[in-house]
Amino acid sequence: MNKLPNVLEIDGVKIGVGYPTYFIAEAGLNHNGDIKLAKKLIEQAKESGANAVKFQTFKTEEFVRKSNKYFDLFKQSQLEQEEFGELMDYAKSKEITFFSAPFDIDSADYLKKIGVPCFKIASSDLVNMPLIKHIAKMNTPMIISTGLSLMREVEESVNWCLYEGNDKLALLHCIAHYPTIPEEANLDAIHIMREKFPFPIGYSDNGESTLVDLAAASIGANLIEKHFTLDKKMSGPDHSFSIDPPRLKKLMSEIRIIEKIKGDGMKIPRHNELEGRFYIRTSITAKHDLKKDDILTSEVLSVKRPADGIEPKYLDQIIGKKINKDLPSDSPITWVDIF
Repeated sequence: MNKLPNVLEIDGVKIGVGYPTYFIAEAGLNHNGDIKLAKKLIEQAKESGANAVKFQTFKTEEFVRKSNKYFDLFKQSQLEQEEFGELMDYAKSKEITFFSAPFDIDSADYLKKIGVPCFKIASSDLVNMPLIKHIAKMNTPMIISTGLSLMREVEESVNWCLYEGNDKLALLHCIAHYPTIPEEANLDAIHIMREKFPFPIGYSDNGESTLVDLAAASIGANLIEKHFTLDKKMSGPDHSFSIDPPRLKKLMSEIRIIEKIKGDGMKIPRHNELEGRFYIRTSITAKHDLKKDDILTSEVLSVKRPADGIEPKYLDQIIGKKINKDLPSDSPITWVDIF
């Protein structure tokens, strides 16, 4: 296999170091099983500035036992498969990327059929080898959340994808506790994962605070995923800790400002510093009036602004040299003035 990529492209948008933070509005179950609400989530995600809106696609009976306490919750929030095709078309009409996290193989096949540009693997399925390998074979970009996991488990899931020939991957650090409080975020794991894997690394946020997302963006998260709702007071398991449209719009604005603050990382003078290199820096000047053939000593030299003479780092080198013309006090001393 060729060198693994450190940039992922989804729907024509590149994700990775040097590119804007890719933001995923996680609609999840916040449509409450109502396609009208789902469409409204798509609209508001677009208007708020998110790059993509993400849902969850499943047949409850295929991934939750009826005896499980969450069975009824998922059953009540379930959209029918064909509704995801309708939602994808709607997202296209609104010019926002649509994708989903399938929780079973049949749902994955349907999403492939309607042409989703990306698959999301939920933290709960990081160790679900049959599902991951099945999706990896589709050779479609995959974003893998890593909540609940050990590093070796993350490596295993990545290797399953690579074994099937799919290296179009991004990984999300995640804390699968709902809601995640800021002190639990452990964002430095993003650095550790970046050292370990060549793929874009981001953060999947299951908490209410936007400070965590701003911190993630500031330390270089290439992607951020955050739960999104129309109204935090709506009935449902995720609404209370999800971000609503006004706060998402504000968050997106702040993330874009952070990107500008971070800059390009090159330690060179910024455009607005160039003038300062002359006026703020210093150079060697004459402390007193100097006559031609005077010998330069530390007693007759000083270092003052601006920087229109010899740089101070050369002071020792010009000591003992002679001046070749008369110079009044406070004049800059240049290389052509000495011999």
